[in-house]
Formats: sequence, C-alpha cells, structure tokens
Amino acid sequence: MIPFLAKLFRGFHLIFGVSAPPPGQNERQFVFAWLGILAALAAFCAVLFYLIPLLYFRQ
Repeated sequence: MIPFLAKLFRGFHLIFGVSAPPPGQNERQFVFAWLGILAALAAFCAVLFYLIPLLYFRQ
C-alpha cells in the first residue's frame, strides 16, 4: 500500500511542479507526511463547515 500511495503522491508533486524523493527513498515518511497534510485539511474543512452555518444562522 505504501508504494502505491507514494506513486500517487509523487504524481501530485509532478503536477504541482514540486520535486519529490526518488522512488524507493523515504517512501514511508513521504506517504505519512502527505496523509498528515490531508488529515489536517479534512479537520479544517470539517470545523469550517460546522462553524459557518452555526454563526450564520445564530439567533
């Protein structure tokens, strides 16, 4: 699973024009860093989509 995710995230790096570590080097750290970024983004969106209606429809 780690090699598949590393290949996927390496593709994201190529799309955005950021250099990624070569295949086989630090793949586990690379994948966990991306998973951490995605988890933080998901948490931020969840809080944001909870707070906007809460503050907008507050009476």
